[in-house]
Amino acid sequence: MAIITLKQLLDHAAEEMHKMIRALISEKNTNYVKQVKIIYGSSLTPENSNVLFNMENINGGLVGRFSIDPQSFIKLCHVADKLNCGEKA
Repeated sequence: MAIITLKQLLDHAAEEMHKMIRALISEKNTNYVKQVKIIYGSSLTPENSNVLFNMENINGGLVGRFSIDPQSFIKLCHVADKLNCGEKA
């Protein structure tokens, strides 16, 4: 029996929602869906950015309050840079 945390469940739910949005776009225009970037609409944190940026259907995210704290923002930028965020379709 697998034990899943609330955080893992929320991360999975975010990926599933992005996957559904991508599928809806694909139904209307299969060429456009290859170009569209779908970002995570909740606030990214240094703790959740690595997991979310590694998900197949999440192409970025809103930084929110962590953009005010230079150290947190730098951590987010390093994660995004390491993972080549924005480069995946």
